[in-house]
Amino acid sequence: MTYEGRKQGTKQLINITHKAPIAIDPTSSIFFFPTTSPLRPQCIWFSHEHVVSYERLDSKHTTITFRNRQTIDIAVSCSSFENQLHRTSFLKTKLIQRIEETKRKSFYLFTDANGVKASEVISKYIPR
Repeated sequence: MTYEGRKQGTKQLINITHKAPIAIDPTSSIFFFPTTSPLRPQCIWFSHEHVVSYERLDSKHTTITFRNRQTIDIAVSCSSFENQLHRTSFLKTKLIQRIEETKRKSFYLFTDANGVKASEVISKYIPR
């Protein structure tokens, strides 16, 4: 799937079009979000899974701490960074819910009322 396709998926699921987070691989929990418009050269993409904490440095700067304990200071307000992190969490939740719902539907589609998988049911033809 392309970047544009992933942006469209985000729009359909959570109705976000600007600075949209994207799902790279939902089953492996790989979600990224931009700090500003992806069209701007100063845009930085962060992996949702690797952000451990963040804190306000001043009104226009935030310090991010990653799982590997490294930190980075970025020229983005703390509230903007937090908003992007929350949008990504929302996308992640919605995608996981959809995956689980699809699994549930598939389970019931391929299982009969007694819990036996339909593909395992063998009926024998008995001529009369």
